[in-house]
Amino acid sequence: MKRTILRIVDSLLRPLRVKIVRSAQDDFEMSAAIQRIRDHNIAIESVIDIGASDGTWSVGAMKFFPDASFVAIEPLRERELALEYLKRKNMNFDYVLCVAGDSNTNEVMLNVSDDLDGSTVDGTGGNLRLVPAKTIDVIVSEKQMEGPFLLKFDTHGYELPILVGARETLENTNVIIMEVYNFKITDHAIRFHEMCSHMEKLGFRCYDIAGPLLRAYDKSFWQMDIFFCRDDSDIFSYSRYR
Repeated sequence: MKRTILRIVDSLLRPLRVKIVRSAQDDFEMSAAIQRIRDHNIAIESVIDIGASDGTWSVGAMKFFPDASFVAIEPLRERELALEYLKRKNMNFDYVLCVAGDSNTNEVMLNVSDDLDGSTVDGTGGNLRLVPAKTIDVIVSEKQMEGPFLLKFDTHGYELPILVGARETLENTNVIIMEVYNFKITDHAIRFHEMCSHMEKLGFRCYDIAGPLLRAYDKSFWQMDIFFCRDDSDIFSYSRYR
């Protein structure tokens, strides 16, 4: 739709010898990167949105994977109203109110930020709250989900325990979209280059990025979303630029 509008505007401006130029930044939008999953013909049957907030990301991803099943994982009860609305509206959407982690028996301490969006396990500066924890493997079993999977992480430094609890699911996962950081944002978080190394040990390689962000404090590189796919993907069979 966006490109169609730009073409229409270009046609209207043509008599004035003016043209709208598409910015290269558009390639780094989340929607463009998700479209490239489709362009690469990577099979996706189920999407697990970890750190789903109000489900906005899942809604956007449904446009690209309309036949996939979606499960959102979100620990904040304040988000349940929005997630319940999406569940009623979309037959292929469900949610679980919990933290995804490496255990199914313990509660974890969540640091809840004032704006909710910055809430994280092991965080600081917010209000502490005990919330239930489940592994991805158990959630997949309970929801009877089938792969190949796409896992999306927006988990603010708590990625490693989640990956531990997703061992079985990772065996049938084709794509992982993970928000990663250039700074050590919690005591247990790792930086983006360390995450790339860790993911290679699990059999996944970086093939795309989206949403690079500079921090407000000093415009230093803060975070981005890295797209990982399996290291035996056809993407890596071609090593040239053109």
